[in-house]
Amino acid sequence: MREPIQGARRHHLRLLIGAALCSLMPAGIAMAQTAQTPSEQDQTEANTIVVTGSRIPTAEITAQPVTRVTGDEIARRGFTNLGIALLDQPGFGVPGNSPFGSQGYFGAGQTFANLYDLGSQRTLTLVNGNRFVTAASSSLSGAVAGSPVDLSQIAPALVDRIETVSVGGAPIYGSDAIAGTVNVILKKNYQGFSVNASQGVSGQGDAQDSNVSLLAGKNFAEGRGNITVSLYYDRQHGLTNGDRSSLIGGSRAFSGTATAGNSYTHQLYYGGMHYNLFTNTGMPLVADSYPIVGGQTYAGVTNAAGQALTFNSAGQLTPFVNGQLTGNAAYQAGGSGFAISDYDNFLADSERLQGTLLGHYDFTDHIHFSGEFWLGRNYGTNLAKQPYYNTRQFAAAGQPNGNLIISTANPYLSAADRQTIISNLAGYGLPTDHFYLTRANTDLSTGAFRTRSDLLRMVGGLNGDFALGERKFDWDVTVNYGRSTSSTASRELVTQNFNNAVNAVTTSSGQIACASGYTNAAYPTISSTCAPLDIFGYGNASQAAIDYVTANAFTHQLNTQTDVVADVKGELIKLPGGHAKGVAGYEYRRESANFDPGAFYAGALQADGTRVSYGNLAPVSAVAGSFHSNEFFGEFSAPIVAPDNDVPLIAQLDVNAAVRYVKHSLTGGFTSYTGGGSYAPVKGLTFRGNFTRSFRAPSITELFAPVSTVAAVANDPCDKGYITAGSNPATRAANCAAAGLPANFTSSVVAASVKGTAGGNPNLQNEVANSWTVGAVVQPPMLRGLTLSADYVNIDIRNEIASLSLTDLMTACYDSSLSSPYCKTFTRNSAGQVTSFASSNFNIGEEVFRALQGNLAYTLPLERLGLSSSAGVLDLNVNYLHTFRHYYRIGTEDLQQVAGQSKDPANTFTATANYSRKAFNWMVQGIYYGSTKVNPNSPDSAYQYPTINSYVTFNTSIGVDVSKNVNFRFLVNNVFNRGLPFPYSVDVQRYYSAIMGRYFRVSAGFKF
Repeated sequence: MREPIQGARRHHLRLLIGAALCSLMPAGIAMAQTAQTPSEQDQTEANTIVVTGSRIPTAEITAQPVTRVTGDEIARRGFTNLGIALLDQPGFGVPGNSPFGSQGYFGAGQTFANLYDLGSQRTLTLVNGNRFVTAASSSLSGAVAGSPVDLSQIAPALVDRIETVSVGGAPIYGSDAIAGTVNVILKKNYQGFSVNASQGVSGQGDAQDSNVSLLAGKNFAEGRGNITVSLYYDRQHGLTNGDRSSLIGGSRAFSGTATAGNSYTHQLYYGGMHYNLFTNTGMPLVADSYPIVGGQTYAGVTNAAGQALTFNSAGQLTPFVNGQLTGNAAYQAGGSGFAISDYDNFLADSERLQGTLLGHYDFTDHIHFSGEFWLGRNYGTNLAKQPYYNTRQFAAAGQPNGNLIISTANPYLSAADRQTIISNLAGYGLPTDHFYLTRANTDLSTGAFRTRSDLLRMVGGLNGDFALGERKFDWDVTVNYGRSTSSTASRELVTQNFNNAVNAVTTSSGQIACASGYTNAAYPTISSTCAPLDIFGYGNASQAAIDYVTANAFTHQLNTQTDVVADVKGELIKLPGGHAKGVAGYEYRRESANFDPGAFYAGALQADGTRVSYGNLAPVSAVAGSFHSNEFFGEFSAPIVAPDNDVPLIAQLDVNAAVRYVKHSLTGGFTSYTGGGSYAPVKGLTFRGNFTRSFRAPSITELFAPVSTVAAVANDPCDKGYITAGSNPATRAANCAAAGLPANFTSSVVAASVKGTAGGNPNLQNEVANSWTVGAVVQPPMLRGLTLSADYVNIDIRNEIASLSLTDLMTACYDSSLSSPYCKTFTRNSAGQVTSFASSNFNIGEEVFRALQGNLAYTLPLERLGLSSSAGVLDLNVNYLHTFRHYYRIGTEDLQQVAGQSKDPANTFTATANYSRKAFNWMVQGIYYGSTKVNPNSPDSAYQYPTINSYVTFNTSIGVDVSKNVNFRFLVNNVFNRGLPFPYSVDVQRYYSAIMGRYFRVSAGFKF
């Protein structure tokens, strides 16, 4: 159904629907259409606003592709999180954080939008056309270095529609709109009371989700005012990778370093990646080394048959079972080793409670008030992460994360195991009073953490109109204040107390106790009384010991935003196609962020000013800063020719332009601008195009984060698995050889992290993007209800802020010259292994995106096929995105391809069919991801199976209105329970539905 374009009268301007895109629906986001009753239609019109990307009421077809998803579509799919609703659309990439996958430190449960996968920090998200305070952590360890909006803080039931404008928004709204602008538009003028409740569960009986929403609204003062209240509660039970072990956990197939004799360097293995360097029950060692290397016993304790031994769960020594050997000596496929992939988060455990109050009131016919008040509290839990390790891989014995030094007199050892260990030590001529233990302490330190996010937001605005001569102008002033606080809590292992408790002895009275002479850590643990810890096996430690070796750690994040916008707009001059309109305005914005890591994560201050960690993580630094901007903007829209002008070959011609000057307190001045138009040679065919110069100011994290210790793994270019990669493998190989590294070199940093430093850069400047779109919209008069659109999107980002990873640093070194300054940013030891690195933020990146997005939308009342008028309506929507190119480059390194990875298929589409008839509705949807590469930045010859197969999944839902006031809906996601495509190496967030499996939801709604 096409929503009408409103006239030029002031009160009609408030009712504009954003260029009547209900009939347009360009590519990118599907929209479900249903017939509405007259009262529902009136309410929809009252909720509409100017199309996103302009402050001027625009023509039906805009110069930039604008897409939308409706609240009805969100409800039909059963989404409880707006970010996931967008992720299912072709134009959106994997966000910096979402409920799926490993959660960003200090921000569990948060969800961001990521248009075109250019980064969540480059997608501007608005609510009702206004900025929204970010909940993201400003820590270096946070999920994203920017100010994205947490979409999980917005109740889906409150959403009227979500509009997205491609590449546009910077001249209209300011910084961050490089990829485009997402505008969440809320319901207004709601009249009545409704309650909706739903319950979801996976086909495996887990991942239960319960939610309830309440929406109540009432008009008053003879319709001059309205107040609407929304309450929303959602409880989602989470999952670890181990709960889907065969797909993403420790039993999954994986691509690892190939064994000798193969032409490829990466081989597909089954049974899961299991590290033979340690187990989570503990492996005894005769020396400070590794128990098994390449399937052969190295420093491990053995039995009489020469088999390496490991403790079983009960704490008794048992033979270590080797799995399939791989080309990497650190891990095997299957076997008794540590199943590392089980210990990560798949679905965050969350609980969300949100309340929103919306209101407006007309003081007079010329002065109007509108306001919003938001309160919210969200809990998100990352259920599992990497534990506290004790292994020679990270440090020498006795050091934090190094092998444990255990007395052979430890009372928790059985007599038989003690004798076995002593015999091994004696056999090597070593002292028999102590041995070493390597262990992944998953029973003591799960890596779980919980984030509580609290939101306070207030928006107040006055708008009206005035006459100036024969012209009438509208004015608007909006004040927006937001405050977001996030607190993360976790239970962490304290190294000093851990070592005290492990050093257990038998007292003269026969009791097991901590050895005397210990000193507790300066940071308080749950209990200050040392209790001996049984470190052998799994889960054998007493609660008293666990309380002594673990402590509660807390962080705190505070973000504030103040935004004041004022503008005036109106008709300027009369043109053949109508009145040219203009806008002039001013915006003041101030944002601040303050991250306090707390005493535990900050670490113990040393005399030289450095800090030493109390536990597993490197010391985390505080980050604080603020900025403000004064911004002046203008916009102009001119309808040159209208259809009733009867100009040959010009049915319609519109042009528009906008400019914004930003004076930023830290980065100085910048001018953003845009220009474009639309041209229809005949009715039903429109060409459109646009050019935009946009920008992103550096975030507080990128500017102010102090240099601090971080840890990283990397794809070492000199490792035998990566030496043939890059655009010039010959140069890479020559440089690695010149650095003294052999051609078959195995780099430990590929599998195990090393510590380095990273920090902010106060001299950063704005990122700058030149972007343009060109496309066409076809609405054949002979096929009413059909709209076809296609748009080419071109985005070039320069001066991109890049936080150089260890992989970036090494790639920039070996793919250019050993005289490159990047070669001085990391160090290797005499064996060639990376031991440290130093990184920072620089304006040295570039990113390029080229894509074609298309849409087919067709609304077909079945009576056109000769059926009765009550036969119902069929809506078809197909949204398609083909990415021609998407790559980034940091400094002088080779291009790094993004398109073609599993998180960014070059071809994606979503097709939706929706049938509605009276009190019945049936929706069927298919989502397709084209084939991708395991690694598009390596030659296919490097992988045994380089191509990931294409994937398609289907979703459906059926809704029934039992009565005028009661409705029920039954939903099934992944109807056919489609699993992961071969060879299974995929992005968890992109393929979350395949990993979850078939999922059911039942909802019930009541309206009064």
